[in-house]
Amino acid sequence: MAFKQAFIDNAVNHMNEDHRDAMVDMLHGLCQASWVIDAEMLHFDEAGIQLRGLGLADQSEEFTISYEEPLTKANQFRPSLMALLAKARQAKE
Repeated sequence: MAFKQAFIDNAVNHMNEDHRDAMVDMLHGLCQASWVIDAEMLHFDEAGIQLRGLGLADQSEEFTISYEEPLTKANQFRPSLMALLAKARQAKE
């Protein structure tokens, strides 16, 4: 199942405009990228999300984070992100 490009574009724009702090938490907690001070979503698909972590002095690295289960419907995207965020924040404690 492929998501419609408009859905992907809207979701990526929303994440980058309103949830950069959550993506930083994901990179800290799930990817052990403690150097990240900002993050942006590049893309997502049925298997996971692609983020770019940004650090000081133009440090930049791309990461792929897989969902617990592959998505089969668009309405699973938000709950899957929330689950990743909860897991990341728990790992940081």
